[in-house]
Amino acid sequence: MRTVELEVVRPNGETEIVDVSEKFGTISSELVAKIRKATKEAGRGDVVKMTVTTKKNNVKKLMKEYNNLHNEGASGYTPDGGYFTTSPDYKTWEETKEYK
Repeated sequence: MRTVELEVVRPNGETEIVDVSEKFGTISSELVAKIRKATKEAGRGDVVKMTVTTKKNNVKKLMKEYNNLHNEGASGYTPDGGYFTTSPDYKTWEETKEYK
Protein backbone atom coordinates (compact mmCIF):
# COMPACT_ATOMS: atom_id res chain seq x y z
CA MET A 1 0.00 0.00 0.00
CA ARG A 2 1.15 3.49 -0.72
CA THR A 3 0.14 6.91 0.58
CA VAL A 4 0.77 10.18 -1.22
CA GLU A 5 0.47 13.41 0.74
CA LEU A 6 0.88 17.01 -0.38
CA GLU A 7 1.91 19.76 2.01
CA VAL A 8 0.20 22.90 0.72
CA VAL A 9 0.51 26.45 2.01
CA ARG A 10 -2.90 27.97 1.29
CA PRO A 11 -3.32 31.63 0.21
CA ASN A 12 -4.48 32.51 3.75
CA GLY A 13 -1.12 31.29 5.14
CA GLU A 14 -2.37 28.03 6.66
CA THR A 15 -0.44 24.82 5.96
CA GLU A 16 -2.56 21.83 5.02
CA ILE A 17 -1.65 18.16 4.47
CA VAL A 18 -3.77 16.69 1.65
CA ASP A 19 -3.97 12.92 1.04
CA VAL A 20 -4.04 12.35 -2.74
CA SER A 21 -3.29 8.60 -2.66
CA GLU A 22 -6.43 7.69 -4.63
CA LYS A 23 -5.75 10.18 -7.44
CA PHE A 24 -2.24 9.31 -8.64
CA GLY A 25 -0.91 5.96 -9.84
CA THR A 26 2.74 6.69 -10.47
CA ILE A 27 4.71 9.59 -9.07
CA SER A 28 7.54 11.38 -10.83
CA SER A 29 9.32 14.72 -10.57
CA GLU A 30 7.46 15.85 -13.70
CA LEU A 31 4.08 15.05 -12.13
CA VAL A 32 5.02 16.95 -8.97
CA ALA A 33 5.95 19.97 -11.12
CA LYS A 34 2.57 19.79 -12.91
CA ILE A 35 0.69 19.56 -9.60
CA ARG A 36 2.60 22.56 -8.24
CA LYS A 37 1.86 24.62 -11.34
CA ALA A 38 -1.84 23.67 -11.48
CA THR A 39 -2.36 24.34 -7.76
CA LYS A 40 -0.72 27.75 -7.97
CA GLU A 41 -2.57 28.74 -11.19
CA ALA A 42 -5.89 27.72 -9.62
CA GLY A 43 -5.18 30.06 -6.70
CA ARG A 44 -5.26 27.20 -4.18
CA GLY A 45 -1.79 27.82 -2.71
CA ASP A 46 1.77 26.56 -3.04
CA VAL A 47 2.74 22.89 -2.84
CA VAL A 48 5.74 22.80 -0.49
CA LYS A 49 6.43 19.09 -0.81
CA MET A 50 4.98 15.73 -1.75
CA THR A 51 5.64 12.73 0.49
CA VAL A 52 5.22 9.18 -0.85
CA THR A 53 5.21 6.39 1.74
CA THR A 54 5.25 2.78 0.53
CA LYS A 55 4.80 -0.30 2.72
CA LYS A 56 7.20 -3.10 1.78
CA ASN A 57 7.81 -6.69 2.89
CA ASN A 58 10.18 -9.54 2.12
CA VAL A 59 7.66 -12.22 1.03
CA LYS A 60 9.19 -12.56 -2.47
CA LYS A 61 12.64 -13.11 -0.97
CA LEU A 62 11.31 -15.75 1.42
CA MET A 63 9.47 -17.51 -1.43
CA LYS A 64 12.65 -17.59 -3.51
CA GLU A 65 14.67 -18.99 -0.61
CA TYR A 66 11.98 -21.66 0.02
CA ASN A 67 11.95 -22.61 -3.65
CA ASN A 68 15.74 -22.89 -3.83
CA LEU A 69 15.86 -25.02 -0.66
CA HIS A 70 12.90 -27.37 -1.29
CA ASN A 71 12.63 -27.46 -5.06
CA GLU A 72 16.33 -27.11 -5.92
CA GLY A 73 15.61 -23.96 -7.89
CA ALA A 74 12.94 -25.61 -10.06
CA SER A 75 9.33 -24.47 -10.12
CA GLY A 76 7.83 -27.07 -7.78
CA TYR A 77 5.27 -26.51 -5.04
CA THR A 78 5.60 -23.21 -3.18
CA PRO A 79 3.06 -22.23 -0.51
CA ASP A 80 1.08 -19.04 -1.02
CA GLY A 81 2.24 -15.70 0.40
CA GLY A 82 0.18 -16.10 3.60
CA TYR A 83 2.41 -18.99 4.65
CA PHE A 84 5.44 -16.71 4.69
CA THR A 85 3.82 -13.87 6.66
CA THR A 86 3.75 -16.17 9.73
CA SER A 87 7.48 -16.92 9.44
CA PRO A 88 9.81 -15.45 12.07
CA ASP A 89 11.93 -14.19 9.14
CA TYR A 90 9.02 -12.12 7.75
CA LYS A 91 9.75 -8.39 7.86
CA THR A 92 7.80 -5.25 6.96
CA TRP A 93 9.02 -1.68 6.63
CA GLU A 94 8.08 1.66 5.13
CA GLU A 95 10.03 3.56 2.51
CA THR A 96 9.47 7.30 2.30
CA LYS A 97 10.43 9.60 -0.54
CA GLU A 98 9.98 13.37 -0.49
CA TYR A 99 9.70 15.61 -3.54
CA LYS A 100 10.52 19.23 -2.67
